Amino acid sequence: MSTFTLSTTQKNKPLLLCNGFTYTIDKINNDKTYWKCEHARTMKCKGRVHTNCINTIILNETDNHNHLGSAVSSEIRIFEEKIRVRAVNCNETTQTIIENCLTNLPDEAVARLPNFKHIKRNIQHHRLKNDLPKIPHDKTFDRIPDKLATTKRNNKFLQFDSGPGNDRLIIFSSADQLQLLDNCEELLVDGTFKVTPTIFYQLYVMHVVYRKAVIPVIFALLPNKTQQTYQRLINELVQICPAWNPKSIMMDFEQAAINAFGDTFATTTNPSTISGCFFHLQQSIQRKVQELGFKTNYEQDLVFAHNVNKIAALAFLQPADISQGFDDLYNASPPILRPLFDYFEDTYVGRHRPQGRSKPMFSIELWNMHQRTTDLSMRTNNSAEAWNRRFNSITQCQHPTLWSFIESLQNEEHFIHCQLVKLNAGQNIEPNEKYLNYSKRLCHLITNPHPTLLQQLEGLAHNL
Repeated sequence: MSTFTLSTTQKNKPLLLCNGFTYTIDKINNDKTYWKCEHARTMKCKGRVHTNCINTIILNETDNHNHLGSAVSSEIRIFEEKIRVRAVNCNETTQTIIENCLTNLPDEAVARLPNFKHIKRNIQHHRLKNDLPKIPHDKTFDRIPDKLATTKRNNKFLQFDSGPGNDRLIIFSSADQLQLLDNCEELLVDGTFKVTPTIFYQLYVMHVVYRKAVIPVIFALLPNKTQQTYQRLINELVQICPAWNPKSIMMDFEQAAINAFGDTFATTTNPSTISGCFFHLQQSIQRKVQELGFKTNYEQDLVFAHNVNKIAALAFLQPADISQGFDDLYNASPPILRPLFDYFEDTYVGRHRPQGRSKPMFSIELWNMHQRTTDLSMRTNNSAEAWNRRFNSITQCQHPTLWSFIESLQNEEHFIHCQLVKLNAGQNIEPNEKYLNYSKRLCHLITNPHPTLLQQLEGLAHNL
């Protein structure tokens, strides 16, 4: 079947571009979308295309047009949509938008474009039509417009705004999302930067595990990544959700966030277990490998890579065995790896002292995966990372304007609402077969360990 591109009209109606022809939606049923040629009424053209319900595959194509197609016209339509999207979503000058959208546009299409002054007026028109106040250029703007403070279903979405100032903190969440946060047992937290409006430092997202699905429940715009800011965020959420007390919290190895969550939840009557993400532990080891100049060794020498993986495998030993396991591994490994072992010891294990080991940067309890693997619980926040990538693709540009960013959040919240409807109706979440088998192998090794720690690390490393 032919390849195609989805676009929109000036009025934001869907278009399908295929082989130089343009199609509009004729009708939709449960499993198909029926498209008709844009000249079906004016020229009685009978060209048709059928796609699947999510418009990713052409199921049938009737090339029964009574006119010629135009590849140039299709390129111009794509250019016009890029202009509309960037005009609303990106805080760029009109000239910058035009230059970005001209990239990769064929000369044949460039020759047919209107005067650039006309295109600039169109960009300004799209921005005015968005019907929102002037785009903020710092955190001292007055308030978030009412239009952006509610969900697509006209329910409260803006839960907190600290007000104008350099330390401004804003929290978005729906009533359904807050209920999930209030009752959650497993919490994943992660920050993302590319998609954050330039006037804020990061978008901090909290996810919960609900009916085996990972659901985003809190979207917070933060001015920085200090412990004080994380504590302010947590304090506001505790005010909104007084019963919030997750059993486990997973995050990356950011000391400020670890301290803030630990101060709040590790000292309650039912303290939360705070875990570092195993994927981030592996990343920190691999970054050190590159820093030490061993990138080629790791990529091309299987034995070298396996020895490095044994260090990460320490995370799956019993916490009480890690100190001895580290020493055994250190003594059995080639001297070339000593600098890597020194780094890992300082950061995650602690140096030997007369009264025992010194306190490492990150405690063994934080990065140990033994119990989480035995319980078949999550060991990484990769689901949160996957959401970051998906949301980045939705916004279509890095560092969008604040207003367009919030509009994207509104759309995302509505998608989450639909997800929850399906989950509550009994939709089954199929586990990833590869990940499930991998987890079962690790669990089997942990519950049926080898007789020595070195043998156990050898076996575990084969799975990393």
